[in-house]
Amino acid sequence: MDRACQSIPNPVFFPQHLLAGYVKGLGYAAVTTVGLLFLMSQLVATDIEEPAVELLPQIKSVHMPKKVIVTENYEAPTPPQTVIEQPNMRVEQTEVLPLKLNIQIGSPTPVSETGMKVSQDPLPVYKAAPRYPSAALRRGIEGYVVVEFTVTKTGAVRDARVVGGYDSNGNPTRVFDRSAIAAAERFKYRPQMEAGQPVERYGVRNRISYKIAE
Repeated sequence: MDRACQSIPNPVFFPQHLLAGYVKGLGYAAVTTVGLLFLMSQLVATDIEEPAVELLPQIKSVHMPKKVIVTENYEAPTPPQTVIEQPNMRVEQTEVLPLKLNIQIGSPTPVSETGMKVSQDPLPVYKAAPRYPSAALRRGIEGYVVVEFTVTKTGAVRDARVVGGYDSNGNPTRVFDRSAIAAAERFKYRPQMEAGQPVERYGVRNRISYKIAE
């Protein structure tokens, strides 16, 4: 019973050490507040000028040149020159060596209906017309060419070559050579006959003349 009735001492709500800390904190806060107010009053009292702004250099106005459209008179292209028609060409060709029909009669031998062996020179069957060279036609050159070739056993022409070519004034020229050889190679002959048999004939010559028809 004695223990239960013991008195409880009065409780202490604010210890002295805590109260002293609160007082110090309030003092520091008051000093800080006064300092801030003083600093603000000084800033307000100070006359702060706005820094001078440097003006940018003035840009001159740009004047664009006016576009001038130059029109030129359009000229239609000249029409192509008309092709000059070639004049009619007349090509004359003669044999340098005249063809002769030689009939040799020997002793009668029954080899044909006549009972004779016949020999003869080659006879022309077909002569192709030569083409007039365009270079000679433009320059108005006339002349002739002598060609020499071999007539084979079949009547064809072989080994054609030019013996000489001349213009109408008698001056040597080669403007007709290729045309003359091309024409001679297309000639056809009846081959030379000897003792009734076809043989080759060498050195047959032909003259091909070139003249512009009027």
